[in-house]
Amino acid sequence: MSVYIPALVTPDVAESREQLQEQLHLLAAYWHTCPDEELTERPGPGRWSRKEILGHLIDSATNNYRRFILASLAPPPHRLRPYDQDAWVRVADYQHFPAADLLMLWTSQNRLILHLLRRLPARLLENQYLTLNGNPTTLHWLISDYVLHLEHHVRQIIHGD
Repeated sequence: MSVYIPALVTPDVAESREQLQEQLHLLAAYWHTCPDEELTERPGPGRWSRKEILGHLIDSATNNYRRFILASLAPPPHRLRPYDQDAWVRVADYQHFPAADLLMLWTSQNRLILHLLRRLPARLLENQYLTLNGNPTTLHWLISDYVLHLEHHVRQIIHGD
């Protein structure tokens, strides 16, 4: 038996867009004031630096943009495809990529996602996706979850949590 996994409160897409836009501003304001030594410092063994966390958010944006596009191109249900987050960060070597370029890339990707979210027909929001465990969820939930994930990591970057 499949179990639907809802968010406690799933904001509408307009609210998700506003939250995403706010995160873009918050991180930009912080990033430009942070010395490169702090951006590359790893808080402990096996932990990512701020630059690597932002790189992870770039990877997340890439994967989620693909998910959001596929919802418009093919009939449901769609199946989430996993990716090895640690391997992506390691192979991309975000630690040694210019900090300003990382921010610009992440910001540009999310502006593209915002553009897409403004254009998504409401009828697609309830299209079914199957999670990695095979449980059903919706495109609407995936959009909300993407923004929550992004907010978590932006807080982590700014506050060093």
